[in-house]
Amino acid sequence: MRILYVIDSMTKDGAESQLLKTLTHFAPDQYEVFVVLSRAEGERIAELAALPCVRDVTTLAGENKRVRLIEKAFTLGGIIKAVKPDIVHSWLWYSNFLCGISRRFGLWRKIPFIASQRGDYHARYSKFRLWLTEKLIYSPADCLLTNSEQIQRRLHQLYPNKKIFSIPNLLELPTEVWTHKQRDAAEEKLIVSVGRFASEKGHRYLIEALSLLNRKDVKWRCTFLGEGELESELRAITAKHNLSDKVMFPGFCEDVFSTLLKADVFVLPSLHEGSPNALIEAMGVGMPCIASDVGGIRDLIENERNGIRIPPQDSGELADALHRMLTEPKFAGELGRNARATIQQKFNSVESIRKLDEIYQSFLY
Repeated sequence: MRILYVIDSMTKDGAESQLLKTLTHFAPDQYEVFVVLSRAEGERIAELAALPCVRDVTTLAGENKRVRLIEKAFTLGGIIKAVKPDIVHSWLWYSNFLCGISRRFGLWRKIPFIASQRGDYHARYSKFRLWLTEKLIYSPADCLLTNSEQIQRRLHQLYPNKKIFSIPNLLELPTEVWTHKQRDAAEEKLIVSVGRFASEKGHRYLIEALSLLNRKDVKWRCTFLGEGELESELRAITAKHNLSDKVMFPGFCEDVFSTLLKADVFVLPSLHEGSPNALIEAMGVGMPCIASDVGGIRDLIENERNGIRIPPQDSGELADALHRMLTEPKFAGELGRNARATIQQKFNSVESIRKLDEIYQSFLY
């Protein structure tokens, strides 16, 4: 089976990591994979190119960042014509959009087009961008894939005649499991948040919650793992609240689990989400977790049974949830154990790959 994937770049972010994990499961005698990076190369391009099933990687952006979208659409059409794939499968909004334009031009109409929606477009985008999504992604795609049952249900309501599937993220967890830390009253509790520093991740609301938590009877320290365009702004907000000595920004961490397993609570304060890898991994090792009540998080956390859901952008509720987690160890430990059981029940990488292969095969026969 010959598949051409289109994705924005090969960075360290969640969707890119999921594509790498997916291709790692593909046997080279069963799959021939060609990848088009529609915007930039990214740090993990060498890792992608080294995979046994990958035959070629092409970057459309190159050194010229002024290449117009229409020109890229025609270039993509030429690549598809040369490669002659059995399926074109795009990931992320820009790449989905580019594929939709290219297909609308009639450059490869007879080849099945699968678009992966990994975020909550309807919570994130303006009416105009959703209109573009409708015309140039949803309409031309033969199949829509998502990693969230919540998003799948919404898309089914909007497009009852479209093939729409939900496939859980591929998951790799360490053998070690989180255990409650026996800390005395004078010892700081450790809070951790993992995610790209972008506005939709809601880090500023966690910083505001930490400012409120600072007035309560608990000692704490917080680590933000990640990198991104808003790092300097988040550091400034931290300084404004006089928290610079208690909030750490160590950057991107290759071994996230080493930090998670040492912490007391995980927080994901996003404004919208699909099925967030960071939360899934934290729950998977048995951590007590707090996350916003949005999108696919509702599929993962049953409030006060395997985690705590709080309203997005509500620093007060988040501060209260943090205080409860840090001062009620029995409650936190129970949430963590239930969280791990939830992830073990919901996520099976072998089954996810089997389902993806089944969807691909359905377009060939």
